[in-house]
Amino acid sequence: MDENMKIGTKSENGQSLKPQSEERYVSPPGVQNQRTVENDINKRMDMFTTEKPMRRLEDLVVSEKTKKQMASLLTKVKYHDVLYEDFGLKEVDATGGRTAINLYGPPGTGKSFAAEAIANELNMDIIRVNYAEIESKFVGETPKNIKAVFQKAKESNAVLFFDEADSILGKRLSNITQSTDHAVNVSRSVMLLELDNFSGITIFATNFASNYDSAFVRRILGHIEMPLPDKSCREMIFKKLIPSKLPIELSKSDRECIIIETEWLSGGDILNIIVNASSMALEREGYTCKVRLNDFITAIHSSKKAKEEIGR
Repeated sequence: MDENMKIGTKSENGQSLKPQSEERYVSPPGVQNQRTVENDINKRMDMFTTEKPMRRLEDLVVSEKTKKQMASLLTKVKYHDVLYEDFGLKEVDATGGRTAINLYGPPGTGKSFAAEAIANELNMDIIRVNYAEIESKFVGETPKNIKAVFQKAKESNAVLFFDEADSILGKRLSNITQSTDHAVNVSRSVMLLELDNFSGITIFATNFASNYDSAFVRRILGHIEMPLPDKSCREMIFKKLIPSKLPIELSKSDRECIIIETEWLSGGDILNIIVNASSMALEREGYTCKVRLNDFITAIHSSKKAKEEIGR
């Protein structure tokens, strides 16, 4: 460039040269709106994190009936091409790519454990969701969060796990009296649509399966009951939950008594009983304590009383 043509210098006729203003490209309104939508979705997707599942199916203590149900559903996932291509099931099941599983039963029976173990068995990450994370007090926000979590699961190829699913799969309201009622119905309609369009694995868990809307029930491939453990299951759970370092002093008949006394209690209850019994022994005798039958029986009775009077 000629020296006289630099910005801030003068031309040959003595007139000052002004720098040319740079032209700024402004995106059309449609493109701007699209970018805004994408940024909003990405921000909502960041609310949900993928995790590496650590639980394993072989460590899950459930009845043989429950194990067979899980094995059947896992076969559907693992051998999808055989079932829907070779066996022709896609001719009669247009939603063959969708796999939704419902785990239902009392609290503490291993539903969250099972969901994580299923993801592990499938060698997939897991995204845990509860209704509090997707609900919003602002009208219209909850449906957007629902769309975002399904998109997150799709992009990360993760199992989508909804805990306390009755909160989001509940019956739609027929008597609309206020805006919040309408918002609930919209959220559930969006949930139905996203579930229909999602070709991945969705797992629901609930203590109140009877609260589900029938439209969701029809879209779930398998409903697996997670009942309270029977005697043999309680025995296995108790054995698994006793650490090798725990200073227990129990005879064979003492263990039998504990298993009998824990009837109608869940695996989660048994874990709490072991913790409480150990704490009582430590408080009574100090570091050199022994956790004995009476400690377990006291903890069991306390757990049952709480269930009867508080958690009924």
